[in-house]
Amino acid sequence: MTSFWWVNHKQTHKQEINGRYIWSPKKNANGAVNNSYDNMHKTSVGDIVFSFADAQIKAIGTVIERCKTATKPSEFGDKGENWDDEGWLVKVDWSMLKSPFRVKDNIALLLPHLSDKYAPIQSNGNGNQGCYLASISTELAEVLFKLSNADIGQYVVDNLWQEEELAIQEIEQDTSIDQATKKQLVDSRRGQGKYRRNLALFEKKCRVTGITDKRFLIASHSKPWCKSDNNEKLDGNNGFFFSPHVDKLYDNGWMTFKENGDAVFADNTIVDALNQWNITFPINIGKLNFEQKSYLAYHREYVFKQQAT
Repeated sequence: MTSFWWVNHKQTHKQEINGRYIWSPKKNANGAVNNSYDNMHKTSVGDIVFSFADAQIKAIGTVIERCKTATKPSEFGDKGENWDDEGWLVKVDWSMLKSPFRVKDNIALLLPHLSDKYAPIQSNGNGNQGCYLASISTELAEVLFKLSNADIGQYVVDNLWQEEELAIQEIEQDTSIDQATKKQLVDSRRGQGKYRRNLALFEKKCRVTGITDKRFLIASHSKPWCKSDNNEKLDGNNGFFFSPHVDKLYDNGWMTFKENGDAVFADNTIVDALNQWNITFPINIGKLNFEQKSYLAYHREYVFKQQAT
């Protein structure tokens, strides 16, 4: 189940947004426990975070990796000089809002949904001193989405990302696996998920069927995984989200695409299959950037032709 969070990070807003994370110390400077710091390790992959800085909600993000211990980011410079160097790091895929809004201007809408304890803001709309990350209700999140003119669907993560993190957690907790093997297994699982996340920066749906629900989409590679170097394996330009039946055609080289996006088929049996799947013709997958065209050229040359001959 998705949880919602509010982060007050005026001091480090720029660094955390650009770095795609949030970071906090584990305790107050005097060593006391801080509820909002403890909230860091309560976050889960798929949770949604609202960014509050300079009196505005400026960005919304999705948690993409589990909380982990990490040293204070060097880019903070002299900010938080009293903070311990060891703290909590949560990776967040941030999106800046096209229409940021001032909290004070909308406080009447927000107050009914604020908790009596550990609320991130005061009744006057100012941020609560000492509160970094606060849990907020679904009702408050709905108001924030409405005020930001943002679609919650944009921030809901692929279920496979969550499954990946759970699998990684199981590997890390398995005492029967030695550390070297654990690292190999974790790197492999995280690499698969990282490619899907990178691909999602460019692709929002299957370009052939129009399906947008990423639970039902395959992250295809134009230049196959086994032929790609480490950078190419994770490059979001190196592929598309496809519905499973379309992915089957593309992955096996039975279908490819020209630079202008027009589909090309290995033979007429592929056209027959697409007709039976009620795919609308002609098929054109739309505009492609330079890097996508380059990977597609590889697909046409080395994947499609091998199957067509």
